[in-house]
Amino acid sequence: MDDSVVEHTLYVNRSVKVYRIPPRPAAGGHRSGEWRVADEIWTGRLRMISVGSNVEIQLEDVNSGELFAVCPFTPATQAVAVEPAADSSRYFVLRVEDPATKRHAFLGLGFSERGEAFDFNAAMADHARHCQRETIAQTAAAAPDGSSPVGSSVTAAANCDPAFAALYKDPGDLSLKEGQTIRIDVHKRPNSGGGGFLSRAAGGSGSGLTSPTDGSGKVLLPPPPVLSPPSSSVAQGSLSSPSNISAGGFQPATVVAQLQQQPQQQAPAAVTVAASEDNWATFD
Repeated sequence: MDDSVVEHTLYVNRSVKVYRIPPRPAAGGHRSGEWRVADEIWTGRLRMISVGSNVEIQLEDVNSGELFAVCPFTPATQAVAVEPAADSSRYFVLRVEDPATKRHAFLGLGFSERGEAFDFNAAMADHARHCQRETIAQTAAAAPDGSSPVGSSVTAAANCDPAFAALYKDPGDLSLKEGQTIRIDVHKRPNSGGGGFLSRAAGGSGSGLTSPTDGSGKVLLPPPPVLSPPSSSVAQGSLSSPSNISAGGFQPATVVAQLQQQPQQQAPAAVTVAASEDNWATFD
């Protein structure tokens, strides 16, 4: 089947708004901020369909499918038929056309979400790239006979699109000839004097600190930390005295006897304050 008669649906949105817009200013383009709420004239479904390189944006009723307006364009006339608003990415200006009389008018188109407007733009861009690839393929297929199929396709594509010409440009012979050499200069990092941390820790010749060694070159270990004496009252009492521990080992009975002999501290007497009758207020 010929691809030119196949209808493709590029984009569908079930809820768009159409506005009556004022004439375009001399410069700056259309501004959606000037469209009033009272200028909204229609709400319905938008369908973008393509037949070959021709595209139509159809505004239809959601329930009945009745056609409200049509905006036809091709990739070459897309910039004129669909113009984005100058102050918002959710609004566009469509150039709608009457199929019978070919009369046209400009209407405002609004989307509820920015993501919907982005998908609308992406659908038009994808169709334009598809048409460009189709044109390149048709040009490559129409290459003259007698040449290499690959070479003719590349040449035709390069003649059609400058980007292909730059991509498939012949760079020439880049191989080394006999006797040719390549010299690569590798710049060393400047020496900071002493290497890294590990070399300095191992006693390197750097400017960092080195570990102490004895006369034979062996590394000396640091001395053990000094433990502070206990500060509790039990450690200062008779329990910590060496004389309380016999040569035979620890004797619990001796410790219990010493604890019973220690004077017990008396709890402070409770302070009582007698309430005086003079402190009470008298009422008449």
